[in-house]
Amino acid sequence: MINLSQSSKEFLSIGATAVIAVSALAPQSVNASDGGIKADIKPALANDDVDEEQIRLAQVIHKRITDYQEIKNKTNANKPQPFAAYQDKLISGAKFEMLPVKGGSFTWKGQAEGDTLEVTLSPFWMGKAEVTWDEYDPFMNNEIPRQKDGQVLEFARAHIKNDLDFIARPTPPYHPMTFGMKRDGHPAISMTQHAANKYCQWISYQTGHFYRLPTEAEWEYACRAGSKADYSWGDKPELAEKYAWFGGDAASQYNKPGEKKPNAWGFVDMHGNVLEMTLDQYVPNRRDYFGKDKVHNPWIKAINPYPHVTKGGYWKHELEKLSAAGRIPTSPDWKKLDPQEPKSLWYFTNSPGIGIRLVRPEKIPTVEEMYHYWNSGVEEDGDTAAYGSDFRAESKTHDIKETE
Repeated sequence: MINLSQSSKEFLSIGATAVIAVSALAPQSVNASDGGIKADIKPALANDDVDEEQIRLAQVIHKRITDYQEIKNKTNANKPQPFAAYQDKLISGAKFEMLPVKGGSFTWKGQAEGDTLEVTLSPFWMGKAEVTWDEYDPFMNNEIPRQKDGQVLEFARAHIKNDLDFIARPTPPYHPMTFGMKRDGHPAISMTQHAANKYCQWISYQTGHFYRLPTEAEWEYACRAGSKADYSWGDKPELAEKYAWFGGDAASQYNKPGEKKPNAWGFVDMHGNVLEMTLDQYVPNRRDYFGKDKVHNPWIKAINPYPHVTKGGYWKHELEKLSAAGRIPTSPDWKKLDPQEPKSLWYFTNSPGIGIRLVRPEKIPTVEEMYHYWNSGVEEDGDTAAYGSDFRAESKTHDIKETE
């Protein structure tokens, strides 16, 4: 749990709008690395077409995070903070727990022939549980007038007192996003990857810690918790009900996190309850995509709005869809009920089974890396016909529906 000194409390207060010049970004791509080992990010993170306002916000947040780390180190005899479990708190009062995951390696196997990779990962923290409505609601519901893309309307900009409110946030939904289910203490659901990315940016500003979605590899590594079986508890299906919510009928609902047993590393609800969004674009064969057998901190960065990879299955899925290696691609069909054209950037109106879980890498990313983690560049649906009949047929096999 964070025990803030007076100086760090003052730092974390929501202060006046910072004015930081947008520096010229000399390199044309960002070569993310860890200890001299280049991360396998494909395509490379380019800096030739960035949004100036978003880069400015990334600079502001990066400075808050590095300043906060310096303050915390000073309170620890100028030593880095221990790599240990902790609790973070938002300005709303909502709290969430983060658990450490030591760097390591595992064999990443897909369903496609030859889709096997040896993966190494750097240390990171991951949320013990899914993000709940208690955490997410204050982000989703805000009174500042905004455009459809979540940016503050021009006439209101002069009245903004701090940069937190310049971060893009959702427009009001057309119907309650709980789909008639319980709210307090339950997982926040039905947000797009873009909404999740902006939520991570929003809480990073508040907490002084950098947060983002997990990559698919990070998610699977944490889910397995050292297990080589299909599930974190092993391959015995009779144990599944002790660890996972699954197999629900049409009247079933999601559940509060933590009512089932955790995996060996302490994470709850990695299997079932709600699907969990990742940063990665879905590709059928990751080995073919990377073109090599070994990868370090892999991230398949999106170049299209669909499909992204979701993991873990949800409470209505059968057990086989809950495996650690399982992958469920997002689909334009998850927005069919949205009456807008173009569709909302913020909500999967047909998908009450999708949620999110947070990651914080041990190493603080650069400004440019933060920018790319929080801004995919492919938020808008565009021409959904472009995704092709093969993709849409595959997505159909994983449909998430309000009623089944």
